Amino acid sequence: MSTPPPPMQQSALPQEPTQPALSEPARLIDAFITPRKTFEDVRRKPSWFWPWLLIAIVSIAFGVVAVQKLDMEQLVRQGMERSAMAQKRMEQFTPEQRDRAISAQAKVTKVTFFLSPLFTLIGGIIVGAVLMAVFNFGFGSEVSFRHALSITFYSFLPGVITAILLLVSVLISPDPNSIDFASGNPIPTSPAFFMDQNGNKFLYSLISRFDVINFWQIALLGLGFAIVSSVGRKKIAPSTAIATIFVLYFVVGLIRAGLATVF
Repeated sequence: MSTPPPPMQQSALPQEPTQPALSEPARLIDAFITPRKTFEDVRRKPSWFWPWLLIAIVSIAFGVVAVQKLDMEQLVRQGMERSAMAQKRMEQFTPEQRDRAISAQAKVTKVTFFLSPLFTLIGGIIVGAVLMAVFNFGFGSEVSFRHALSITFYSFLPGVITAILLLVSVLISPDPNSIDFASGNPIPTSPAFFMDQNGNKFLYSLISRFDVINFWQIALLGLGFAIVSSVGRKKIAPSTAIATIFVLYFVVGLIRAGLATVF
């Protein structure tokens, strides 16, 4: 009698197919149209430099146009008119001192247009560090600082759309100085654009937080941290991550709205 053949070993379970690595241009494009692909690639290899560079290039381009087209002294005066503290300080100056102060502030404003990439870098580091702490300590995740920075700067990319819209507005407007930059809502991406800023300052500042670009960025941040956290100790649902960041966003908004009534 022949010996029965040995039992066949059970084949290993099929592995989940891995996404091919994306090029940097593909990452940038997918951040707008299919962000899940971008963040899955960020989980494989974190990189924050290229989205920051794109933001920096667009910001500097806007700065070049703004400095040429806008009256910086008028921009400073608009900002001072919206600030009770600035008005009180200016009341103590003579007309000559007031003009010198406005002229000096206008020069500083010109410089800040070109320093915006540095401010974006510092802001991204702060946001990335805070959210990394929130998800690692509050949700038991394991998101590295490099991953947090990558998620943050890719999530900042919709801000490029705001900068481009502003740049086009300045270029095509018959009077670029009529664009109300001092309000903080120069384009209609928030309901506050249609409100009177000289009315209830608390309400105006709070409504300014309802900005579609900001909401887009928050959704990207939540999705990014949810995807990257899936390789850590505890997976976070995208809805939970997005809701958490929305809460933080509006807590900061309430604080800023309170300060707006004072300053």
